[in-house]
Amino acid sequence: MNSTAVKVLRRLGALDLGKMIARGRLSVSGLKSREKVSNLPTLIDRHFLAISQPQHPCRETLSTALSLLGERPAVIIETGSSAWGTNSTMLFDSYCNSFGGQCRSVDIRLEPLLTLQSLATSHTKLYCNDSVSFLNELSVENNKIDLLYLDSWDVNWDDPMPSAIHGLNEYLAAIKNLKPGSLVLIDDTPKTVENIRAVQPLLAKPYEQFCERFGFAPGKGALIKQLIESTGRGTVLAHEYQLLIRI
Repeated sequence: MNSTAVKVLRRLGALDLGKMIARGRLSVSGLKSREKVSNLPTLIDRHFLAISQPQHPCRETLSTALSLLGERPAVIIETGSSAWGTNSTMLFDSYCNSFGGQCRSVDIRLEPLLTLQSLATSHTKLYCNDSVSFLNELSVENNKIDLLYLDSWDVNWDDPMPSAIHGLNEYLAAIKNLKPGSLVLIDDTPKTVENIRAVQPLLAKPYEQFCERFGFAPGKGALIKQLIESTGRGTVLAHEYQLLIRI
């Protein structure tokens, strides 16, 4: 890159932006003013009707997790910011906007941050960072996360262990902020082949092959579930396509 190009990029702030992204220090707060909703059932209905899909397979577990927060202010931490599909970041933003609290969402990609900043309220802060590094450095009030939602590192169902290992590393990094009563919800952790067949039917075969080979079901939360069951620190509240645990 020639010196003129460097000067132009520096003047535009692009070089500083690149450095912040590389260091995991880029963060922004939501800018939009959104209507508050008086009760959770209405909030969930509106979200899945207007922003997601009315019959989305993750609707039930997401609804259960939010209902357990009791329409009280909550600290919600999300890895894998979502501006499509379930649009979970917007769902959590709606909750905090209506009932109080804060949502912090991290993604290693820049695109979700740029997309969501203009859609979310100031109750949500968006980060571009590695999720494990983010959780290791995270400080929250009273050292308690009310709801931790893990949805980073897409699962390769032909080789699902890297995603499961990453999910476990996220969980271990977050433990210092998980107290009795904290909820942990993990996406892409189907309990049975029927659960994955309902969402991704073409992936049923590799799912079954993994189960036969290793003796447990694959997914982002597969190793977290093994840890919970072996240590007794946590209770499985629901398990379909997503896994919901209470510490």
